[in-house]
This record gives sequence, C-alpha cells and structure tokens, in this order.
Amino acid sequence: MRTSHLTIRKRIENEKLSITDEQLFASPEFANYLTDIAETATRRYKRSVKVSVYWNPDEDGGLANTNSKLIRINAGNPITQSFPSRRLRADSLVGLDGHEIGHLLYTDFKMLNIYMNALSAGSFYPEEPKKLTPTQRKHLDEIRQLYSDQDEAAIGVIAMIAHNLVNAIEDVYIESRMCESFSGTFRTGILLNNIRICEQTPSIQAQIANGTPPVFLLINLITQYLLSGDINNLGSYTGEYLDVLNECVPLLDDSSCDDDARVRYQAANRIVLILWDYIKEMIEQVKKDQANGAGSTAKLIQNLTDALADQSAKASLPDRKGKAVPCRKKMKHEKPSDNDVNTEIEKAIAYETGRMALEKTTDISDNGSGGVTYNHDYTGSGYAPQAEKDMNRILNQLAEEQALIHYEEDLEADLQAEATRIRYGNAHKNVHVTVNRISYVNDTLKKSYAFVSPPLLLISKRLQKQVKQILKDKREGGKRNRLLLGRRIDTRNIVHNDGHIFYKMNLPDEEPLLAVALLIDESGSMSSNDRITRAREAAIIIYDFCRNLHIPVIVYGHSSSGKDVDLFSYAEFDSLDGNDAYRIMDMASRGCNRDGAALRYVAERLAPRPEQTKLLILVSDGQPSSSGYRGTEAEADLRGIKREYSRKGITMFAAAIGEDKPNIQRIYGDGFLDITNLNELPTKMTKLISSYIKKAA
Repeated sequence: MRTSHLTIRKRIENEKLSITDEQLFASPEFANYLTDIAETATRRYKRSVKVSVYWNPDEDGGLANTNSKLIRINAGNPITQSFPSRRLRADSLVGLDGHEIGHLLYTDFKMLNIYMNALSAGSFYPEEPKKLTPTQRKHLDEIRQLYSDQDEAAIGVIAMIAHNLVNAIEDVYIESRMCESFSGTFRTGILLNNIRICEQTPSIQAQIANGTPPVFLLINLITQYLLSGDINNLGSYTGEYLDVLNECVPLLDDSSCDDDARVRYQAANRIVLILWDYIKEMIEQVKKDQANGAGSTAKLIQNLTDALADQSAKASLPDRKGKAVPCRKKMKHEKPSDNDVNTEIEKAIAYETGRMALEKTTDISDNGSGGVTYNHDYTGSGYAPQAEKDMNRILNQLAEEQALIHYEEDLEADLQAEATRIRYGNAHKNVHVTVNRISYVNDTLKKSYAFVSPPLLLISKRLQKQVKQILKDKREGGKRNRLLLGRRIDTRNIVHNDGHIFYKMNLPDEEPLLAVALLIDESGSMSSNDRITRAREAAIIIYDFCRNLHIPVIVYGHSSSGKDVDLFSYAEFDSLDGNDAYRIMDMASRGCNRDGAALRYVAERLAPRPEQTKLLILVSDGQPSSSGYRGTEAEADLRGIKREYSRKGITMFAAAIGEDKPNIQRIYGDGFLDITNLNELPTKMTKLISSYIKKAA
C-alpha cells in the first residue's frame, strides 16, 4: 500500500473535524500538557506532580482532586462542558489544574489536619473565639456545654460545617495566590470557573422553595460571595439570610487574603457562632432521625456531608497526605481587582443564550450601615496566546495519530486482500490465511521496547558503521581504495606489500540496493530455551539496522492452527506511524507452523520491490508441522518455493536454531544458516545482510 504525504495531511485535517471533546481532553497528550504547565508552576518550589485526566459527565462525577503527587481532573464535568467553545473548555480545565496546584503550593495541610482533629475532639483550634458580641458569647457557652457533654451529634455537625467553611475560604485564598503568581491561563481558567459556578447556583428564593436546609443555604451564599463578591438574589429576597451574610462579610474579606492559615480557622470558628441558631436546627434533626431509627449518628452526619458536597461545585481540598509549603512570612494578598476586565472572555461568553441574569444588590442590610459593590464584568486577566497554540498542537497531534491509525487499518485490509489474491499451490489448497497487524500501539509495548532495546540498538549501531560508508559511496559516488583487483593503481598502497594496490572511482548510483524480509517461526516449540526471545532480539536489531541505513525491510511472524495460517505483520515497507519497532514486542510462540504458506506470502510482498537484491530470511527451530502438512511432502513444497522465488530474484536463507538443523539444511541447501549459539543469532543475521550490501556495492 503506497500513499502520499499529501493524502495523509488531508486525512489529518478530516480527523481534526471529527475529534470529540472526550478524545481530546481525556487523551494522554492533554494530560501531558496539563502536567507540563503544572510542573512549570511547581518547579520553583522543588515539587513534582503529575496530572491524569478522566471523563465522567455525570453530576456526581467530581471536578478535581489531588493527593500531593497526582492531580486527577474530570474533563467531562458539567462546569467545564457548560462553556460554548472548545477554547473556553480547555481554559476551564487549566483552571482546575491551577486550583489543585494552588493547594499543593499554598495550603498548610499539617495545620489543617490539626484543625480537623481538634474539631472532631470537641474543641476549637487555634483558640476559642474572642472579642465576641453578647449573642456570640451565648452561642459559645452553649457549644462549650455540648462539647463538655461529648454530644456526638453536635460535635459531628459542627465539625462538618466548620470544615466546609474552611474549604470555601481556603479555596479563595489559594486561588488569589495563584492569580497573583501566575497571571496567564491559570488565572483565566480559575476566574472562568468561578463565574460559571456562581451563575449556576440557584437563587435564594429557589433554594428556599427547594427545601435547602438553612445552614446549607447560608454556606452557599458565603461560597458565592467568596468566589465573586456576588450572590444570586434573582427574586429580590430581603430576609434574615442576607443579614447573617452581612455579618460574615468582614471575616470573609480579611481571612481569605491572609497567609496565616490560623486566621482562616479563627474566621470559620467565629462564623460557626454566627450561624449557630441554624446549626442547632440541624443537630436537633440528626438526633430526631437517630431516635426514629434512621441510622447511627455517624451515618446521618455522613449523609449530610454528602448532601452538602453534592450541591457544591467547587473542587475539593486535597486529602491529608498533602504536604504544604510553609508560610515564609505573614503578608496580605489583595483579591483580583474588580476593574481588571478581560474583554476576550467577556466576548466569548456573552453570546451564550439562557445565562442567568444576576441582580445587583448594593445594600444587603436594612439600616444601610454596610454595602457591597458588585461588578458583573469581573473575569480575570487576558488569554495567553500560547494557550491556543498549545491546544492546536495537541489537536493536530491527536488528529495525526487517528489518521495514522486509520491508515494502518487500511494497510491491514490491503495485506489481507493480498493474502486472498496469492495462489498458494496444491499443498495449501483450502487453507485460510489471516494477516494480523496492530493498528493502535499501546504504551505497554512501547515501555517493553524501551526496557529491552538499549543494548540491542548498540549492536545495531556498531554493525551499521561497518557498511555506512559503502552505502554512502554508492549513493553519492566516490573513490574505493585498496582493492585486490582493478585497472587503476594507487602507488601509495604499494608500501603495504599486501597486493591491495588498486582503486576505483564510482559514479553516484541512486538505484535501490537491497530489500530485506524477515520471517519468524512462532510455533509453540519456539518458547523453549529462549528461542523466541532471541528471535525477537534479532528482529529488533535487523529492523533498526535496515531502517537507519534506509534499507526497505518487513518483519513477519507466522503460526497455524489446523489448516488456518496466521501471519503477524510487525514491520511494513509502507508503514507511516513510526511504531513498527514497538509492534515487534508482540512476537510470541503460539501454535504450529505451516511454513510454505507463510514463505509464499512474504515472498510475494518482496518480489515486486525494485531493489537489485532481495533477501528473505526465515528463523525456525524445526521442520514444517501442521494439520496435513509435514514430512517429505511439506519439504518438497518448501524446496519448490525456494526454487520458484530464486528465479524471481529472491535469495532465501533459513536460520536453524533448534534440534532439526539437519532437516532444515536438507530443505534449504545453500540457504542454510547454522545458529548453534543463540546469542550469535542477531549478529550473524545482520552480518549476512551486510555481506550482500558489500557485494551489491
């Protein structure tokens, strides 16, 4: 099968149009891209992190998480998929990547662990709230009593609420740090996600109508405010929840911009006192449900935790195995400026239909003592031009891979058609031939090749040196010196006194020199004494040797079951994807061996080649042995095939590596290679090819 690079380029362009988001964003290439930018961000802190991407479009499929070594991102999450263009969806995923990197760089996990342990034990960390209002002091006294009574329901619910508050404040803190330190695509993606999360949060009145528990509703309002300085008050709600939020705002503003994690914990503790009346309602409900046999306290609190998590769209904090970068000094970080408008994002999301119109509420208290100014155009910094180039590069890479996979599938179909066309003779009448070729080469084969190939490639490189100059002289022309016979004498050679005194001037010769076919017996007996292993090593060396010297080469394996013959195409003359070396790693011992059908097929692949010399090398450990194909008749068939293709310009050799060497020699005659030491198999066969290169030159 021959094709032009122009045809492949057309295939690639067509593939680009058909690549889905799942194929693109859940691909190893996109995961590598996210890993690259993650490592760029963390390298200054001497942190190492990898990113893996999966696809789960379900509502409960998650967004992202990290265990300090690996960041996992759900590319199919509803937030990302809600954006109208692939460019924005890519930035959303980069934003999730940046969010998790922010936790790795700026969250103090050790201190967070201490805080959570303290809550679970029924105490406040780093200390009890101070400078309280009379109402807050009353609430603290009630909590102290519950802690003193070791009230399981109270301790569990308080810990759950406090942890969610800390998560929400921590998210804003680490995102502010990321936006400050990395003002390109990380900032863009983080702010895009925050805008979309706020837009998709139901209004206050909608949450009330849906029966959202009051304390959960308040946590939603706090989260919305932290993310964007805004809340969804589409129904113009003016009740108590806004008063409670207004009381929390100063704590949220101060704690979310402070490097000291203890400030965030103190803010969460104080907000627990502010929300206490609503928290008490939930504690009483847990106790009531427990009394009615709905489950243990721990189970009921876990159900509430899951319910709160389900309505929170933010990526979760990393687990407690994470390691924090210690705070170097106490400093304040400003939230991104409300006036920092990104016109590119604004244009990109403005044309969407059905976007939630957020109501501007500049006064959330009845007495006018406070106020919040909202900016609905708040979007973040500009796009980095490199981000779009990266996406196009990944898309082109995926399209090229898909185009080559489809090309390999077409090649396999052509090889099978060739197998059907060939007349195998009476000895193989009614025999079915199947050509097997791996279209998609997986990472397992590549890793296996990388593990075994280095010493084999050194052998190939050493053998290449012996003939590289000969090939160069033939292709480019030049002087061949110190010949034993010739017409021209180089007087400088006389001093050697060895008779090699002649030289010859060669004109450039572009005529193809040599083509090679390697056929490996993959019968079950090849598993004995590492025979298939040595044959595989020989195939790797010969393939590398020929490819680097620009010698056309094919590598096949063969086996049989009954009257069916299986051919395994490892390397092809017309392969384009560069993965043939890895395909060789699939070579294995399998069934029986019907050598004649396999030899004839591979010889037919070699016969039309334009090269001056055509070598077909069979590696086998025994006589032909298959259903109805053995003994003298099988030997006669093989001798006939050798004679037939010899007349067509193909030179056959059989490298015998098993106990049947005398029988193989009887079949192939002058084409017999005795490989007594299996370790010599790769070099002997490669030197055989080298000898024909020298003869042809």
